[in-house]
Amino acid sequence: MSAAISLEDVHAAVKTLREKSESERSEDKAVVVKINEFLDKQEQKNQELTLELQEVKKGEGQVLELKKWLEEKSVEAGEQRTRIDVLEKHLARMHDPQQKDAYKAGAEFKAFNQWCRDGEANEETKALLRSDSAVDGGFLVTGEMDAAITKKIVEIDGMRSVARVRTIGSKSLEIPIRNTIPIATFEGEASTGTDSVASYTNKIITPYRQTFTSPVTRDQLMDSEFDMESEILGDAGLAFGFGEGVGFISGTGHLEPEGLLTNSVLTTLAVGDGEGYKKSLEAATYGGDAVILLSGDIKVGYAPVYMLNRRELAFIRTFKSTDGVYLWQPGMNGPVANTLVGHPYVISNSMPDRAANAFPIAFGDFGMGYTIVDRAGLSVVRDEFTLKKRAIIEFTMNRWVTGLVTLPEAIRLLKCEVA
Repeated sequence: MSAAISLEDVHAAVKTLREKSESERSEDKAVVVKINEFLDKQEQKNQELTLELQEVKKGEGQVLELKKWLEEKSVEAGEQRTRIDVLEKHLARMHDPQQKDAYKAGAEFKAFNQWCRDGEANEETKALLRSDSAVDGGFLVTGEMDAAITKKIVEIDGMRSVARVRTIGSKSLEIPIRNTIPIATFEGEASTGTDSVASYTNKIITPYRQTFTSPVTRDQLMDSEFDMESEILGDAGLAFGFGEGVGFISGTGHLEPEGLLTNSVLTTLAVGDGEGYKKSLEAATYGGDAVILLSGDIKVGYAPVYMLNRRELAFIRTFKSTDGVYLWQPGMNGPVANTLVGHPYVISNSMPDRAANAFPIAFGDFGMGYTIVDRAGLSVVRDEFTLKKRAIIEFTMNRWVTGLVTLPEAIRLLKCEVA
């Protein structure tokens, strides 16, 4: 199949033929004229074809533009059709009771609802720098350390505030106690009087060592935002106070203080013959009468106070007489403290709660009946060598203290026991 001949090829061929015919010496003028006429007609036709081809190309451009316009209109019509379909479905759901609230499950409603609640709509996850994500910039935002450490309250027993406290500089303290007084007798005229002398006993109190050790790394000491040495010393004071308070109430007396609740004389007097009026009607509790009658066991001349924990105090504050007078009475402004049955009280959290065979309340003159002995001085050792390979420093503090029931008759215990 031959290749297509373009208009430019035809024009070139006509031009070549015209030049060739003019160059040839032909004596036949008529032939030359006819050839020229023929060539003129062909050239005219070529010009007409050229114009028609230009019109065709112009029409093709218009056709392409029209086709593009129709395609755009078709896309717009499709989008309009889609929107119309969505609206028709929405209207259909509005009239369908089962699908009336289906829109609430959509992402748009959830995002709008969250924006109304929190002021922020994050239904769509986007890449952004933020502080709440470590890899998205959270590492760049450092927190601020509070200037103060929030510390829980440590309840220290109040025995030291009411007991007799002695400070010594030697190994032990000897306390002489007068058990009996001389007897004065009545005699007749010229009768011989009876000799009588007082009797004495001696109690020796030896303080025991109380130890507190806290290891801390050197990194912690150097890099902490707080003065860790001061914090450790403060913690030691709380540990010493809490430990001795527990010992004054329930200590065994062996390498530690003797507690009120472990003294055999006090526990025996609380449950001995003739003491039934201090017992309660139920083994796990006690009544207001027992609290009142307990105060009658202490001789006149002592300055007694009640000792109990805060839970028992709250329980006793509910006791009142038939005419509405409470056992607990508020103190007046000034030096007069709150009272129970007219006597002051001290809170000691190591005292037990009411329970069967428990001793929830003590009453007595603790300044006469209980002695606390402190040996002067506090030993503080900063050991940087024992654990030096691990860069650990040990702070060890020692003190010497003890407590002892020195006069049992000045103290009484209330026991929860069935009468």
